[in-house]
Amino acid sequence: MGNKQNIIVVVIPIAEVKKFILIDIIISTAAYYALVIPFHSMITASAGSMALPMLIRRSLKFRSRR
Repeated sequence: MGNKQNIIVVVIPIAEVKKFILIDIIISTAAYYALVIPFHSMITASAGSMALPMLIRRSLKFRSRR
């Protein structure tokens, strides 16, 4: 009877899941292939596919503050 455990429930809105899939998976994959084809460099393509989603998220945060 003295074994009381707390349960934490985390709710993630479906809009956040959709935004994650769109920005982090689809757009970063497209950016990778868009950069690897002309530059023939996996390092450049990897850096670009990591930087682009960060820039998109920052621009969305900046736009929502206005």
